[in-house]
Amino acid sequence: MINSLMVKGFKSIDNIKLKFNNLNLLVGVNSSGKSTIIQSLLLVSQNVSNSKPNLNGNLVSMGEFRELRNLNTNAKNVMINIEDNTGSCELFFDDSESSSRSNDFSKSNITFDKGLYYLSAARIGHMDTYEKNTKEIYKFGLQGEYCLSYFDRNINKVIDETLLVDNVSKTLGYNVNYWFDHIIGGRLNTEDIKQTDKLKAQFSGVSRIKVRTKNTGSGLSYLISIIIMCLSLEENETLIIENPEIHLHPKAQSRLTEFFIFISKANRQLIIETHSDHFFNGLRVAIANSAISNEEVSINFLSLDNRNCTINSEIKISKRGRIIDLPQDLFDQFEIDLDRMLGI
Repeated sequence: MINSLMVKGFKSIDNIKLKFNNLNLLVGVNSSGKSTIIQSLLLVSQNVSNSKPNLNGNLVSMGEFRELRNLNTNAKNVMINIEDNTGSCELFFDDSESSSRSNDFSKSNITFDKGLYYLSAARIGHMDTYEKNTKEIYKFGLQGEYCLSYFDRNINKVIDETLLVDNVSKTLGYNVNYWFDHIIGGRLNTEDIKQTDKLKAQFSGVSRIKVRTKNTGSGLSYLISIIIMCLSLEENETLIIENPEIHLHPKAQSRLTEFFIFISKANRQLIIETHSDHFFNGLRVAIANSAISNEEVSINFLSLDNRNCTINSEIKISKRGRIIDLPQDLFDQFEIDLDRMLGI
């Protein structure tokens, strides 16, 4: 589980430090540095086991050093430092042939790379068939590949008791469908296509009539990968999710917030990049109702200073769910539009 991140000289970042908790939101206007924070985490993760840091790997490909250094400050190097529950490590890049410094990753005791998963905003939607994970090199792909394959293979697997929503069933299949039904009103059914590397998936609604995923709304397909990945996490593992609100109605977004709180309370870490005020306000409601403590949540609001460099404001929420020191552009557009409509 990641405790803190320090970044220097990387893209729009000059010098920034973020603290993380079990449940974390990365929010802010477009191009303010949210994706850069995620790329920093992925860069370290894919390099922990390497003797020489590499900008291009299985999690993220950044190109060349000149493309990622902060041009506004004419940065000569990039440094990324991460602390987790097991230790810390530092990643260093410059324009030299040998871009390594400080920690010998092969001897570092940091282990978060083995328990870090990432779900891109460009994830797989509805399809006629889905690939089975026959090689099993990775548990899941960056775009949610193999989520349905994992579900199909492990539908009767008993999951950790901290992830059980009730006492009806301890299986992955039951708990995935409980949350899927609660959030969006549906159930997932999968069917192995024998002697192929494919499987079929169907969704059923209130009527329980099974319908091919291609004939349903996109939100269902995007949502199901989130639920499966969350319920597959082991204790202290981390899942980074980009824009979980894609194609989801506000009511579903609010209920998905309940699910994220449930997962984080089970000692799994979620880092969520979002533009959804429904997640943000859903957390405020949960804090006010004591569903989660304000000490268990980190909200990092990213913006740009007058040099066009990323700065971070740690948003504090009171025990009553009120925002302490509300910054400009923090989910305030509704109030701005309402004032304009009322002529204020």
